[in-house]
Order: sequence, then C-alpha cells, then structure tokens
Amino acid sequence: MIEILTLGASPAEEDCAQLGRTPDFQRLNRLEVDCYQAALTARYGPPHGGAAFAHETSEHDFGRYTELALRFDPSDEAHALYAERVDEGLGRWFHAGFTAPVEYPDSTAPRIHHADLAGAIRSAISIMRPPFPDGERAIANLRAHYPELVAA
Repeated sequence: MIEILTLGASPAEEDCAQLGRTPDFQRLNRLEVDCYQAALTARYGPPHGGAAFAHETSEHDFGRYTELALRFDPSDEAHALYAERVDEGLGRWFHAGFTAPVEYPDSTAPRIHHADLAGAIRSAISIMRPPFPDGERAIANLRAHYPELVAA
C-alpha cells in the first residue's frame, strides 16, 4: 500500500509564492518546490529504493498550485523511517545550506535569487563548504542525486 505524505512548497517558516497574488506564480511555485526537494535531499539524503518525491498539484479557486510530496510504502521500515525524518521538513532554507530561491519583500515584486534549480544547488554547495555542519554529507547527497546539475 502506497501512502502520500504532503511536505509543502517550501520550508515552513519561509515566505513562498502565493496563488492569486504573486506574479508568475506557476514558475515561482515550481522553482520553490524543486528547490525544497533538493534541500530535503541535501539534509536527509534521497528517498530509499521504491520511495520517491513527487509533485502534487491541487486546484484552488484562484488556480492550480503544486506541493512536494513523498510516495512511500509505510510497511517498509526504511521508507517509514525516511518519511518520518522528511516529515520534520525544514524550518528555514539555511537549515539545509540553501538560500531562498525567491524573496517576497511584498506580494507584487518577488526578488528572484536563483533562476533555476541548478543555480540554487550550486549556491548551496558553495555555502556548505566546511565548517558548515554536515556540509560534506549534504554536498555528497546533492552530487549523487543531481549529477547533471553539479558537474564541474
């Protein structure tokens, strides 16, 4: 039996794109979800065989939005332990060595810091150099899971 654990669109204590308010919402929402997946991968490693991150799209009165989810088998101990860890999520981007891909000083003028996932990952890798706590492990997780984006 497969379960779906919804993880959100970004770290819990961070601002994120707002459906119906943020210009270019679809692109920024997708960027934030992709970056959140990478940040969770850096922090906790990739999902264990058979479990996988997924993008769950939902309808709202103002349109469609996407959140990150984990599809896993709760009867598989490795899956269940991983789901428990990633369910903690992140409070802030910096908890995984990332900077916010987008800042929202107000709802009408987002400030984009990383135009794409590759830029966000490269930035995180440069931030996570020692003495960043667990930086070597986080960098190894990103290099293993996103080799095409971190190639030198």
